[in-house]
Amino acid sequence: MRKIKKQIVIHAFTPIAKPINASIQKNSSMLLLGKLPYTNSSKTFNTKFYYIKGIRGMLRHACMELAQDCNIEVCHSSEKTALKDGKSVLPKGFHALGTCDPPCILRTIFGTFREKSSIVVAADPIVSIKHKEYTTEVPVQNVHIASENRIALAYDGIPIQDFRESYFSGFFSFHIDVTNLTDGEIKFLIEAMLYVEILGAGRASGYGCVKILNIALQKVETIRRIGEDSEGNYKIIEETTETPLTLSNIEGWRTSLNLMSGQGEKVVV
Repeated sequence: MRKIKKQIVIHAFTPIAKPINASIQKNSSMLLLGKLPYTNSSKTFNTKFYYIKGIRGMLRHACMELAQDCNIEVCHSSEKTALKDGKSVLPKGFHALGTCDPPCILRTIFGTFREKSSIVVAADPIVSIKHKEYTTEVPVQNVHIASENRIALAYDGIPIQDFRESYFSGFFSFHIDVTNLTDGEIKFLIEAMLYVEILGAGRASGYGCVKILNIALQKVETIRRIGEDSEGNYKIIEETTETPLTLSNIEGWRTSLNLMSGQGEKVVV
């Protein structure tokens, strides 16, 4: 089997981020995926690994900011237009989600509640491994992960409202499958990285600051075949080749009139 796709790979850093999974009573934690075995010096250890939530939302907000700076009206994140008393809930420069005809660039890229997104955003799980050298069977990102007990309110030195929070810090990366985007839409998405700043919750307390370090556009070719191991068991062998792609004039999407209606030429790979 042979498969070809295009992707944007983003390398980033955060001093501290809280990609919240849920806030139930006194607990605010990241999404725990399970336990991951890893090997160091022929010994096997186990560690917990987590999913980084909020990356897609972070990208969407960045795209919304870019559109606003360019005076392009785009979809808001809600289908609501007003409250019961008639007060508008749509900020200036936005229309209700999915009401644009032809579809705006944000709707074309991210879809709506009823329309499929044109992109797929993903990241390898994060773990906290203390050993300098280790091997795992699946790709993961080694960062610092910790939890703390926090006190929001106290009376006479006694906590009356406390909760537990999880966070991570370090270098991490994520990728965006842009196979179904046009040349102009990819340029728009890349330029939107200028507006990426916050991931997760706790902004008022200084959490969530994200710095984009590197952006790469790639052609990814994957070949899978059935092979055998030393014991004669069948297994899937996968070979992946990544080739850099270059787009000239990143800001050129502004002059593409067809882009606003979801049309345009695709990037050929």
